[in-house]
Amino acid sequence: MSGYYYGWKSFDEYEDRAEKPRRFGVTEMRSPHYTLSSSHNVLEDIFESMGQFVDGLKFSGGSHSLMPKPFIEEVVKRAHQHDVYVSTGDWAEHLIRNGPSAFKEYVEDCKQVGFDTIELNVGSLEIPEETLLRYVRLVKSAGLKAKPKFAVMFNKSDIPSDRDRAFGAYVARAPRSTEGPKDA
Repeated sequence: MSGYYYGWKSFDEYEDRAEKPRRFGVTEMRSPHYTLSSSHNVLEDIFESMGQFVDGLKFSGGSHSLMPKPFIEEVVKRAHQHDVYVSTGDWAEHLIRNGPSAFKEYVEDCKQVGFDTIELNVGSLEIPEETLLRYVRLVKSAGLKAKPKFAVMFNKSDIPSDRDRAFGAYVARAPRSTEGPKDA
């Protein structure tokens, strides 16, 4: 057997996977979240050992807003050395609430530190489609990629409690009762 085997995944040298940069089958990992200690070494170890499988690096939950710019620039530089794009994660929606000029300034700052992609969390923005498209055009006009994030939200009560159902399998939900809670 050629290649390595790790649990569920075979890393065969003849595996049919496109070379980087890939347009499909993309693997994106999360960046160092809120810690600055030894993050460079951890990222470098990941890039050196399995960088061929990593396509993108995402700063999660606005973590980059807490980090000094020189640190972000160093992380971005290391990622780019391994042909890894860098995404802002879902933070733009917090700035959009401050108006178009705040978002434009954010886009310029992202370009300056080296981000490649700005993520727009469509679900939490709650803006008309034409407004979203204006933001996408603003990101693209700065030479960056816009990555709309679409999330499916559902109530926990809509998930069947059967223990033997397959994870993620569609099961028609039981009709909800119109009777609400009663005062004890």
